Amino acid sequence: MTSSHNEGKRREAKPEVDAYLQHLADSLNSGYAKLRFQATRIVDDQRDERFTNRFTVADLFPDEDPVDALKRELLTLTAENYIETVKDTKFVSLR
Repeated sequence: MTSSHNEGKRREAKPEVDAYLQHLADSLNSGYAKLRFQATRIVDDQRDERFTNRFTVADLFPDEDPVDALKRELLTLTAENYIETVKDTKFVSLR
């Protein structure tokens, strides 16, 4: 039985994950893809600063441009880093 906490989650097969990561790398390396880091998010308004994306990225990559650091890290991902796929409920129309 699937709990409501797990709704929309699934595990993709390794070939699908590999294909997605290759497409991601091709897109990031193409020069056409635009990666944007959203430092200020409404959801962070009520959070302790230590639990925000801005704090995490600044802590992990001090003195680096967040977009450059995130692009570099995205390009290092492998299927071994994959845990699960979660259905995107905010941007369904983009699929």
